[in-house]
Amino acid sequence: MRLDVAYSNGAVTQAAARTSAGLERYQGPWDSGSAAHLLRRTTFGARKSDVAASAARSLDSVLSALLSDPPTPAPPLDPATGQTWVTNPFDSTNDGRYQGYLKAWWMGLMATQGLFIREKMVLFWHNHFVSEYQTVSDSRYMYVQNSLFRRYALGNIKELVKTVTVDPAMLIYLNGYRNRGDGNNISDENYGRELQELFTIGKGPELGPGDYTNYTEQDVKAAARLLTGWRVNGYRDTQNAAINSYFDSIRHDVKDQVFTAAYQSTRIAGGIDGAREINDLIEMIFRQPETAKFLCRKLYRWFIYYDIDSTVEAKVISPLADIMRTSNYEVKPVLDALFRSTHFFDAGNVGCLIKSPVDLLAGALSTLELQLPSADSQASSYYTFMASLATTSANLQMTLMDPPNVAGWQAFYQVPEFHRLWINGITLPSRWAYTDSLVNGIRAGSARVTADPLALVQQVSNPGDPQIMVAEIARNLLPITLTSNQVAYLVFNVLIPGLPDIEWGYYWSSYAADPANSQKKSAVVTRLSALLKFMMRMAEFQLS
Repeated sequence: MRLDVAYSNGAVTQAAARTSAGLERYQGPWDSGSAAHLLRRTTFGARKSDVAASAARSLDSVLSALLSDPPTPAPPLDPATGQTWVTNPFDSTNDGRYQGYLKAWWMGLMATQGLFIREKMVLFWHNHFVSEYQTVSDSRYMYVQNSLFRRYALGNIKELVKTVTVDPAMLIYLNGYRNRGDGNNISDENYGRELQELFTIGKGPELGPGDYTNYTEQDVKAAARLLTGWRVNGYRDTQNAAINSYFDSIRHDVKDQVFTAAYQSTRIAGGIDGAREINDLIEMIFRQPETAKFLCRKLYRWFIYYDIDSTVEAKVISPLADIMRTSNYEVKPVLDALFRSTHFFDAGNVGCLIKSPVDLLAGALSTLELQLPSADSQASSYYTFMASLATTSANLQMTLMDPPNVAGWQAFYQVPEFHRLWINGITLPSRWAYTDSLVNGIRAGSARVTADPLALVQQVSNPGDPQIMVAEIARNLLPITLTSNQVAYLVFNVLIPGLPDIEWGYYWSSYAADPANSQKKSAVVTRLSALLKFMMRMAEFQLS
């Protein structure tokens, strides 16, 4: 599956360094600002109380919790029956609905995961090892793959690659189940190519047509031959509920395969042990130092920033790659080193990323502290609401389980735009419409999801002082500290336009003295709602 697009492929730019900070341990202040930055990047948003509680603990303690494994979630349901469908035979009539439930289920996990990094990593691996429902066309297969990413979210990358290689959805998506090397001489190179180009080592500079520094066309063909003979069981089978892959030695190329000098001319013995040959292939790829660097660049762009200059390459990527190799490709030590580094907390890396649609949608729910329908007692309303979020995410150019191509969403690799691709003349008004709707209220089945401006303001140290109130709300909503002029604009042009600041004190004190009075409450809520809508339309709110 060759694509004529400009992959970044881990390229290092020659631009001036944004920061000279490296992986040395962060020694700066650990406060609500640094805690909020950590939680924004590692989760899908946090409540003000979560930020405060994290700031009251040590960085080590917070990181230990973030990188721990929460319980495995229950599988998705059909809310009409209250039963799961993932262990049933394929249902051609209902599979279209099931994939909607699957996307809603996953959106719900991201929106309600809490202070764990796991779901952020599941999304990372989904974008890295892409499969698309529109190609696979079996929701059960996509669920199995999503669960695989969750199982290995913080685990061993080598083992993940070995497992993904024979994952049923991946075998369908990249035609691995059609790859055979018997007398029919029908071979499909898709997975053998993407395994190297996108999943592990990356291209490196091009040396000639199809030949790169890190691998060549000959290496692609050799890998494809080693991968012949794998098939799937239960695919779109209306009678068989089994979902697995298996090796058919009759369809396998049994010859030894010799790789080029890019892999030290390694010879991998053939035969009829497909699992052993996959293991040998992956181990060979992971012995190359560039594999760890390629993977670390992908993690860096996901969690820090898109631009990797020569300083970042030397002071962050290379030492991270050393940690990855030393830990035998365990991902948790790499993330731990990155998130406790001076580089991560450098001011130049705060508020520098445009939020992905999922970050925006799920993060706003946490930041505004919305009360969501219960997945247990209000399953129909819960799935309705989460399905609406998944639809909104698709409208914002991030369709869960259906990235645009095998390389994933373009905002994570497309040179030179990267994350700027999330914002355009269509998506920005749609982002505003979504955040407005959270203040206006969204009907979800029998439930209604809406922000409570009063609850947010009652967490402020002095709600009666408009400048203090606005500044503290801004610190909770935005990754960048507003200037005094910005705060003044929000007070005098949005909250109480054309009025002196004592007017807000009057509105607030009147309400606080008589909270049951609907007119006094409305006077406060109307102004706070206008303030929240405006602040979430600010450019700063689109940043992480």
